[in-house]
Amino acid sequence: MHVIRLPRGTSAPPEADCITIERRGDGKFVLNATALMTCGDTDEAESISMIGSQPYDSYDEAEAAGLAWASEHCAGEVHVSTTV
Repeated sequence: MHVIRLPRGTSAPPEADCITIERRGDGKFVLNATALMTCGDTDEAESISMIGSQPYDSYDEAEAAGLAWASEHCAGEVHVSTTV
């Protein structure tokens, strides 16, 4: 999986597989993610998303969870955006 870390405040292209990490008011981090899942031998793709993950204590934990999620959904290239 190829990871593209975008500059802070930059959004991923609308058609891209991406994770977005945000810091909550309590200092914890949450993520939202979207992927166009094309696993296995199928030619059909299914759009899948995660909105409002569990809270993570650090940015690195949130990013690792988001990248693991993207990998599980067969993302080949993932854009990582953040507001922090």
